Amino acid sequence: MAKSTKFSLKLLVDEKRNKVVLAEASQDFVDVLYGLLTLPMGTIARLLEKHQKLPQVLCCYKNLNKSVADVVVDDFETEACKSMLMYPKSTKEIHCRRLKLNIDDTTATKFFVCSNVHSCKSYSNFSTSRCKCGYSMVHQVQVPEEEQCVDGLFVSCRSSFIITDDLKVRFNSIDGIVEVVSGLGYSCLSDLREMLADVGFDEVFTLLANVFTSESPLTCAFLRKHCVTRMDKPLSPVLTTGRVEQATRCYVKVFVRKLDRKIIYAECSEDFVDSLLTFLVFPLELAASFSNDNTILGCVRNLCRGGCRRELDYRSLPHYYTCSKKLLDIHSYPSQAYECKVSQCYPFLCDYELSRWIDRSLVGKNERVVTVSPIDPKKSISGTPTIGVDDIGFVKRQTKFIVSDDLTITPMNKFSTIGLLKKMEINMKDIEAQSICIHKAELINILSASLTSSSALTNGLSYLLAKEPKKET
Repeated sequence: MAKSTKFSLKLLVDEKRNKVVLAEASQDFVDVLYGLLTLPMGTIARLLEKHQKLPQVLCCYKNLNKSVADVVVDDFETEACKSMLMYPKSTKEIHCRRLKLNIDDTTATKFFVCSNVHSCKSYSNFSTSRCKCGYSMVHQVQVPEEEQCVDGLFVSCRSSFIITDDLKVRFNSIDGIVEVVSGLGYSCLSDLREMLADVGFDEVFTLLANVFTSESPLTCAFLRKHCVTRMDKPLSPVLTTGRVEQATRCYVKVFVRKLDRKIIYAECSEDFVDSLLTFLVFPLELAASFSNDNTILGCVRNLCRGGCRRELDYRSLPHYYTCSKKLLDIHSYPSQAYECKVSQCYPFLCDYELSRWIDRSLVGKNERVVTVSPIDPKKSISGTPTIGVDDIGFVKRQTKFIVSDDLTITPMNKFSTIGLLKKMEINMKDIEAQSICIHKAELINILSASLTSSSALTNGLSYLLAKEPKKET
């Protein structure tokens, strides 16, 4: 994608208030906006940091990214686990690659098989995976884009569009413009000035960054208006109701500073860490949907509600991101089986092309069609080509971790607790330990806090902390 790609955006501006009232945009630009909703949160944080536009509120995601990079491969179940978290994949990556302006630089998904593909009938999206036969899956096979993506882009029809400052998108029409402008209190268009804005990579990155900090991202991005970053604030906690299944919980021990009730660190097992790392792979739309605070990422919600979007499954994750013990009800994209032709004379040659369906009339006399299914790359040696019910996740089982308030994760076997306490100069009498049970609601609270806060554990779990007993006088 050429970095010189530009769109022209017509803005209707209130000069007195230095505010964008609405924008008139092409289908190509709206496709780009909808494409942002499909980007994994880890990718968003990495790209914004790379382009020096990362807002402070996303520092938790920056720390999660850095934690994955810093943790050695041996502390993950497989090498593929580290790869899939460092560069998260989206189920809509091919849609995004077809955009006229695609900001995601993540490498396209690849497909690998072992030399026994004719009998193992398995593939992986990671070259470091081992097949169920024990051989490495290092032979890359081709899957044409049209075989992976049968839909168009994100906009449902050809049109131009109007976009409000808080990213409500609708089809362009005279009555639509009148409705929006009059609804904002303007009686005459002569009170507003038209201006043209060129939109390229830098402007899209700026717009994306402002989505996390402002309710007027168009104004902030195109009028260069200073937008005040949302400050950390207590969240209205999600409360669980009804019976909670035993398998959907885990325990953490938090260390609380008595002075201000701030959670300094948490000690936890691999299940809690797996859940936190999953935050990185959530598409922006999915992450925003978990928030129970309507003021958080309201612009994202407005984009999601746009009636001109194509009906697609936007919120599912690639199948290999599913962990066996999951606290959140996340749906994975159905794993895709493919067919390939293999030579019965030379079955070990791996110059195959995978396809959803092969016309049997095109199969030669010395060829046969084999159906290959994906393995779970989180397993060292997969027993079956489908995800099983074993205790499997991203990081090694039976491992203890330290998680900071801003979601920096460190394995305890690589962590000096004594060094930490000395570095923070904590008065031993000023901290206390509390055990907290984490269910779905608690994880949602941490996720919500991580989107707008640098104190995800404190803001997400403070309502569970036992009150400090009153001191006798």
